[in-house]
Amino acid sequence: MSNGCGELTGGRRICAEGARYVEKVLRGSPKTAIMACEGGCIKGEIARVAANILAYQSERDASVRICLGDAVTGDSGFVDLVKKAPETIVIEGCFLHCGTQIMKTRIPDFNPTIVEAIRLYSFDRDKYFEIFDMPRAEIDQYAQKVADHVQQTKFQGNDINVSTLAPSCCSCSPCK
Repeated sequence: MSNGCGELTGGRRICAEGARYVEKVLRGSPKTAIMACEGGCIKGEIARVAANILAYQSERDASVRICLGDAVTGDSGFVDLVKKAPETIVIEGCFLHCGTQIMKTRIPDFNPTIVEAIRLYSFDRDKYFEIFDMPRAEIDQYAQKVADHVQQTKFQGNDINVSTLAPSCCSCSPCK
């Protein structure tokens, strides 16, 4: 049965556009898989945008953007990209590591490189939670900072002083 964008047959869930993307990527050499937690708050949005900047702009030739939803629930091939990748980097919005935990429902031994984006920038946590509360330019600025960090440390091999990173806790008073 076709649902207009893919197929739901025999229990298989296939996104046609996703399957074409995966097929194109699999024709080349394996690439570093880039995922984000895709969370519904501002931290998840910044992680999502950072992952897009990396995979679709700054490291386009070396990385592939993974659709977390399809990788976990679909059969369009994203889980194959993760399994064949030399490394998977998950940009997590916060310390909960939801993207990693969700992916472990499909690949129990999933062991990615985790980047906690919230440790790389700060914002007024009392003022912002919902995605549309923060100006888009500010979201993009923080996302670019996260993407630059991942590019420098994971793709270019530059070390950073981890003691300069903010704590990952999201609710304790020292972190606010």
